[in-house]
Amino acid sequence: MKKQVRNFALALVAGLFTFTAVSATELAEGKTFDVGMYRVVNTMKINVMIAKEQGNWVEIRLKNEKNETIYVEVVNRKATQFAKKFDLQGLEDGKYRFEISNGKETITKEINLQTKLPDVSEYRTVEVK
Repeated sequence: MKKQVRNFALALVAGLFTFTAVSATELAEGKTFDVGMYRVVNTMKINVMIAKEQGNWVEIRLKNEKNETIYVEVVNRKATQFAKKFDLQGLEDGKYRFEISNGKETITKEINLQTKLPDVSEYRTVEVK
């Protein structure tokens, strides 16, 4: 257990340094914000991280396949970094997307939730003698 916690902590720190370095580079190229997303291993949770210029707001929307908004949050203008863990456990299987926008630029990240196992009858087997 201690080894898992240590490995997770190291992965998280490495991910944050990578995210910060990539975001700073891309923001220098004319973008006003950047988004990083990754799934927490063996869970139905998604970490969303945003790096942005101070003074600009950013809105996060989670939408389903029918383009219905499920969740909305606005990131404070004073913040330069934002991170939030989204628990998708209660959502139905299907395609969803995060739309992160400041009114001028929009970054879309798509996710596909599939928790049901495929039907066994769909598998074929081959026997070699």
